Amino acid sequence: MDTAIFTASRVRECERHTIESQHCTSVDLMERAGTACFLAIKELLTDTVFKTVYVFCGTGNNGGDGLVIARQLALDSSGQIDLVTVVICQNDQSRRTDQFQENLRRWEALNSTGRTRTVLFDETFVIPDDCLVVDAIFGIGLNKPASGVHAAAIRAINASDAPVVAIDIPSGLFADRHTPHDSDIVMATVTLSIQFQKLALLQSETYPFCGDVQVLDIGMSAPDGLEAEQGCITEDFARSLIQYRNPYAHKGFFGHGLLIAGSASMPGAAILAAKAALRGGIGKLTLHTSAMAAQHVPATLPEAILHADPDPQCVSHIDWSTLPQNINAIAIGPGLGRQPKTVALVKDVLDSIRTPLVIDADALNVLADNKTWLAFLPPFSILTPHVAEFERLAGPADNDFHRVEMARDFAKRYDIILLLKGHHTCISLPNGAQFFNTSGNDGMATAGSGDTLTGLLLALLAQGYSPMTAALFGTYFHGLAGDLYVRENAPHSLIASDLPQYFGKALRYLLPNPFHHK
Repeated sequence: MDTAIFTASRVRECERHTIESQHCTSVDLMERAGTACFLAIKELLTDTVFKTVYVFCGTGNNGGDGLVIARQLALDSSGQIDLVTVVICQNDQSRRTDQFQENLRRWEALNSTGRTRTVLFDETFVIPDDCLVVDAIFGIGLNKPASGVHAAAIRAINASDAPVVAIDIPSGLFADRHTPHDSDIVMATVTLSIQFQKLALLQSETYPFCGDVQVLDIGMSAPDGLEAEQGCITEDFARSLIQYRNPYAHKGFFGHGLLIAGSASMPGAAILAAKAALRGGIGKLTLHTSAMAAQHVPATLPEAILHADPDPQCVSHIDWSTLPQNINAIAIGPGLGRQPKTVALVKDVLDSIRTPLVIDADALNVLADNKTWLAFLPPFSILTPHVAEFERLAGPADNDFHRVEMARDFAKRYDIILLLKGHHTCISLPNGAQFFNTSGNDGMATAGSGDTLTGLLLALLAQGYSPMTAALFGTYFHGLAGDLYVRENAPHSLIASDLPQYFGKALRYLLPNPFHHK
């Protein structure tokens, strides 16, 4: 449940089920949501100088949440807040829900405290900069762009320099689909998403509106049989995927991977991917690279088994009979280039190998130039394109939401696992399920970062992880290594070769003591 991404309509189903199964009312559930948001806001207010809060409320259930928050802030005895102002945003067509009316009644009962104020928004309203704004105008049910008084309220919030906490989703933003670029949308500092992550909070095009996203658990539950087609890879989810090692094992237990990578002009890509594979726990690694690139390997990677190509400039040919017979996982792509000999080698790999491959970088570009070859991909192969590589494979997308749909369709069509790299990497499985990663940071947007992910995925496949588990766990684990680096350093200084150095810390973080596993 804590990993699910539900559409707005399915969240409503969960609300109804929670009310029925837990024998509570919709007002009780709203009280839970508002209280959870209040506690999160109270934590955010620690060590700040803000003494006044403006809570902007629409007249629907999101506005009801806002009224609960306002009441809790006004009743708080910590002395953090001197004045709470509720700003009601309504026009002639606004309908006040019963839940909103009940919480407005409870709010107005506090007027005698001297710490509360209620006003109706109009276009002359100005927000002071030295306050905190809570946005509870619209929730996830919005299905058309904000207009009239609501759009004016959003513009007023954005015109202020005050920090903004959005409740569930920034007002004006659609939860499940692309919002027109000319829409009025609250630009939040923090978004408090209630119970579930929302698809709109995970896309690069909507990031400027969402700020820091926190998901608050209020104890909602889903009805039996209601499954989410999309989910998040969280820390606990990643931990549950770990394959524990046998302390009596030898290197043969942990697989033998073949990495086909590098060229005379890009030997570093092969070295980065190989180092990541070795740090990722692989038993043995054979690196096939161009003859000139091979000259750099012994001094930098003495642990790798070197298999040099006869061509000095590029990888051009593999004599499969000369390779070790116990190779059980193959990755291809980093730093290959697209010389005709290399293109022919990619086709040879597709013709010769029927077990799942890890395919990245220039191997993806070769596929994009020869799209009929996609039909020959071994089932459950893992493709790891960034946005530009994916669009070369599948065509341009209208927006981030369209691209997510295209990724799902692509994975289903070719029976592969598509790992669409980004801040929240989207992993699409052949059955139509999709997962968004929650680890990683902007420091990882650096040359060679993808090469290290390729090496890590190769290591996991070699160790016996299924392709699906390798993709899900490997993506989170790779991002976690970047996050642990950033705990000690600025993200600006992160380079790709730092990431494998933090794999050990990442695994130790997920397994804090030797008694963790069974």
